[in-house]
Amino acid sequence: MSALEQSQRFGTRECRVWREANFWAPLPSIAETLAGGFVHVAKRHGNAAGNRWLARNAAELVDPASIYRRFESMGTDLERGYNAMVKRAPTTIEGLQQACQWLASVQDRLIVHGLNVTHDDEAVINHADAQATAIERERSKLIGGIAEHNRRLRLGLLPPPLHLKTPKARTLSGQAREIALQIADSRNPLSPPLGVIPLMAVFNWYRAPVMSLSVVNEMALEKARHRARLHGINPPSLKLKSSVQLAKLTDPIWWRRQLRRLGGRRLEQVQREAHRVHKRAGIYCSNVTLDRRRSQKNRNRALLEALEAINQEGQVYTLAELAELGLSNPDHRRAELMLRIRDTEVESRRLGHVGMFYTITAPSRFHPVLSRSSARNPKYDGSTPREAQAYLQQVWARTRAKLARENIGVYGIRVVEPHHDGTPHWHLLIWTAPEHADTVNEILRCHAEADTHEELYDRRGEKTTARFKVEKIDYRRGTAAGYVAKYISKNINGEQFTRDGVQDDDKDRYGHDLNSSAPRIESWAAVWGIRQFQFVGLPSVTVWREVRRLNEKHIDELTAWEAATRPEKRIAGRLEKIRAAANSGQWDQFLRLMGGPNLPRKQRPVKPWTMPRVDLDRLEFSHATGEVHEGVEAKGRHGESKLGTFGIVVSDGRGNEHEYLTRFYRWQVRSKSRGHQGVSGGGEAASPWTRVTNCTQGPDIQPREPSPEEIKAQRERLKEWKRSEIYRAEAEDAFREGQEAIEAARKLFAPSNHTQQEEYFPPELC
Repeated sequence: MSALEQSQRFGTRECRVWREANFWAPLPSIAETLAGGFVHVAKRHGNAAGNRWLARNAAELVDPASIYRRFESMGTDLERGYNAMVKRAPTTIEGLQQACQWLASVQDRLIVHGLNVTHDDEAVINHADAQATAIERERSKLIGGIAEHNRRLRLGLLPPPLHLKTPKARTLSGQAREIALQIADSRNPLSPPLGVIPLMAVFNWYRAPVMSLSVVNEMALEKARHRARLHGINPPSLKLKSSVQLAKLTDPIWWRRQLRRLGGRRLEQVQREAHRVHKRAGIYCSNVTLDRRRSQKNRNRALLEALEAINQEGQVYTLAELAELGLSNPDHRRAELMLRIRDTEVESRRLGHVGMFYTITAPSRFHPVLSRSSARNPKYDGSTPREAQAYLQQVWARTRAKLARENIGVYGIRVVEPHHDGTPHWHLLIWTAPEHADTVNEILRCHAEADTHEELYDRRGEKTTARFKVEKIDYRRGTAAGYVAKYISKNINGEQFTRDGVQDDDKDRYGHDLNSSAPRIESWAAVWGIRQFQFVGLPSVTVWREVRRLNEKHIDELTAWEAATRPEKRIAGRLEKIRAAANSGQWDQFLRLMGGPNLPRKQRPVKPWTMPRVDLDRLEFSHATGEVHEGVEAKGRHGESKLGTFGIVVSDGRGNEHEYLTRFYRWQVRSKSRGHQGVSGGGEAASPWTRVTNCTQGPDIQPREPSPEEIKAQRERLKEWKRSEIYRAEAEDAFREGQEAIEAARKLFAPSNHTQQEEYFPPELC
């Protein structure tokens, strides 16, 4: 006999009806478990005690099955997490309470003001359009009330009382009658008070402000910011102009980006809490996040393939081709990082500095699972990877402040990568003077181990290196670039030259192949918005990239620029040395010419040349006010000023500076369907689009040429890899993704959607 049937034996008919209406019917999926607890208590202490037990312990429970159905795409993961919480609790009822409380919090987080973030991307787009439209309608409604407000102001009519009581009548006419009586009975502010006090002694006269469009915009902006906060979205910065803030909040694309970012992070955090992110499930990130990231890349790929850019010389490229030429290409990005690390090491050895390799990990409360067993961590407090990253940033900020007070300079690179459970940890490759090495170690150790110091000791009382680990670079064993090469490769695309004699060098610490781990790490960094690489104490890489644009292909443009602007010989000579070092790929020489490590940016001889962009054809006409605004300053999508990098500023060290132009191409972006209507390269193109790489050459970074033996070994590994099942599966996945991208582009730019338009620019996808 089931527990529900046994519960029918206790109490009167009213008791049984009460239990059915308040517990069994609202909670059908856990009714049997609750009935078992009720029967256990009722048998020992009676029916009344059982009823009190139900009322006390089941009042805040929710039906798990209803939540599973609501979030059907991840219902299985939620059920696993729920069952694990119930089993882990000391008693069944405590487990039910904790698990139901977690499910209720999951429901609150996954429902963003009516939007179910587990739905497909079309639902996000529709919700974003609805929010932007609602804000625009509220603004239009306020604009429509300007004339009424000003008319009442001219006639001296007073507004109705602000604090009206809610009418109690059932009919609409009765409610209107009650409100009219309240207005009639309310005290007129212009009537004298009771008694003999004169009116002028207590009444403050002031003139109500005239309603205008600027006032309406401020009122609409306040409502729009409140709507964003209701969604859990941070409104635009108050430092921006009110017009820019309102333009962002009425833009569906802005809402779309914010909702995608918020939904992706909340989904991933729920997956972490459900124990679906660890080395025995979805390592580094959940499978849900990996699929969402793949879909996002397909949308981006479809858009880049559908748009093309043309410059003033008539050269036409698709945006996908331009992206492959720049640092969006992971091979170029990895090559540049390794070049900078290797040559920084060369310069450090010339200076006689020592290298240190640090590993810093967040405390246990940031980790949802245990490292060895992947079991749930009882100390986990629900922190997200962004919160763990903020903690590590605070540790580094305190370290830098202490080093600055001690007048100790350090330089190197910071690499952020996730543990198998998605919690970030840092690898720091730092160089410093030999006499400062011990001090730097002690300062960094002090701040890294300050939090929850008791966790640093094992059961035998011995101190561990779980939170902080330091290793001095031993050049007899390998170079500093070799220490960090694997981390760089794993965090970009998994490609590297495998080191001879190093076992499992092509796998991560959990035994996964780097080529399969890299997409998951990239998805993890994208969903949480974590910067993976950052250099410390070194010159600006922007200057390096801008100087490399002045290569031999543009020597004529550089000569013409110097002939027109006539820089001082000292400045021209300094630029020539820096340009020669940069174009030959000698970062160590470039670092030396830029003043060496740890020099403040303001004192560097070369800085980026940035200034607001201009648009000579800009003309704005307001149909609402009839105003015409003319100006040469280019505006962004939301009316904000656009700063652009045009070149570099070279200083001679004596207070004299000179600007050099490095951007020689102006690009016009258009739909690819218009590209075959004829291209003329003689005319001037429109103002550059800031989201396009204004260069047709890549970084020209040449990696180290391998020896013939290494090439032969690589070819053998490549042949063996192509014969494996993993390669075949990846090839099939790549083919499927390509087909999906083609289909997405076909749907996005179907001829029926814009055949009647002369010029078509598709909506921006993120």
